[in-house]
Amino acid sequence: MKIRIEIDEEAPEEIVIRMKSADERMKRLQEAISGALNDKKELAVRKDDEECFLPYDELLFFESAEKTVFVHTASDCYVCPLHLYELETILPRTFVRAGKSALVNALAVRSISRSPTGVAKATFRQSSKVVYISRMYYKAVRDRIEELRL
Repeated sequence: MKIRIEIDEEAPEEIVIRMKSADERMKRLQEAISGALNDKKELAVRKDDEECFLPYDELLFFESAEKTVFVHTASDCYVCPLHLYELETILPRTFVRAGKSALVNALAVRSISRSPTGVAKATFRQSSKVVYISRMYYKAVRDRIEELRL
């Protein structure tokens, strides 16, 4: 595959991808480009009666419990008005589903330890917080971490 960039000040900005067939590489490339072009870098959340705007890179993970989505940072916990499935569509590719009730920022994960029962525990940089990764989502989380760190 070759990459070519043409600079033309008169032409409208567009990105064209030409491939012989649509495959997983093309989908990942499209998502990466869309994520890089996304201007929105903060998420509106609530803590008590205060609305806060948190940068994506400060977010460690999301977890849902009792019809409420909680957002965890290294030092605090907030409430998010969106559902996990909505967050999956708006957050950058660094966030990956870790269970039925959890989304994890793959770039913030420090380590993953797996128990003999198959459940994995993820720890985060500069925080003592942990989140459990279900067996069903373990491979997806590992693959995303590997993809982002290469």
